[in-house]
Amino acid sequence: MNEVLAVPATVAIASPSPEVLQRGAASALGLVQSFEVNDDMTYGLAAEELSGIKRKATSLEEQRKAITKPLDDAKAAVMNLFRAPIAVLGQAEGILKSKMLGYTTEQRRKADEARLAAEKAAAEERARLRAEAEALAAEGRAGEAAVKTTVAAMVVAAPPAVPDAPKVSGISTRTTVEFEVESFVALVQHVAAHPELIDLLAANETKVRAYVRGLGMNTNLPGVRVFEKQTIASRK
Repeated sequence: MNEVLAVPATVAIASPSPEVLQRGAASALGLVQSFEVNDDMTYGLAAEELSGIKRKATSLEEQRKAITKPLDDAKAAVMNLFRAPIAVLGQAEGILKSKMLGYTTEQRRKADEARLAAEKAAAEERARLRAEAEALAAEGRAGEAAVKTTVAAMVVAAPPAVPDAPKVSGISTRTTVEFEVESFVALVQHVAAHPELIDLLAANETKVRAYVRGLGMNTNLPGVRVFEKQTIASRK
């Protein structure tokens, strides 16, 4: 039984005036652009203004969420409604594609096997004819030997009798070259010996950051510059 999803046909939004929003933000920007921090008093005033800016930004964010949250909730409900059946269809697609690829792979294997068998048979026939030509030449029958040699050169493999996969409208098979790293250590060692391949590697910034945070300024990693960076934090 399908669940009924109630989605309003229209959504009323009490949107504030864009001009008012921009005017307030521009006013704050204009003030700080002309503000100079040159002593303890102006530093304190800057801190007060920073808190005020944070409060204004928080207020705007709350107004934004009041408008977008109902829309986000409705979208999330719709996405959840369709997510499961779409995933099931994706699973069905994957299974069917896997079976179709299995069939085309088997057909290709049979064709390759038949081709190799035909090439082997042709090679054996050429060898047999050349052997007969050599025997005829040894008997002094040069003319017949020459004919056998010519015939041997003309022997080629017969085309395989196994057909390719059927051609179906809208269906195509694409071959791509993929890879997987079986030994990252071996790859790193190879790149170390061939610096021109350095772009094949990338530092794991998450783990490097955790390593640096653990050791701080005592970190010693060749090729990594560790430095202190100061930021200002402000409460609302």
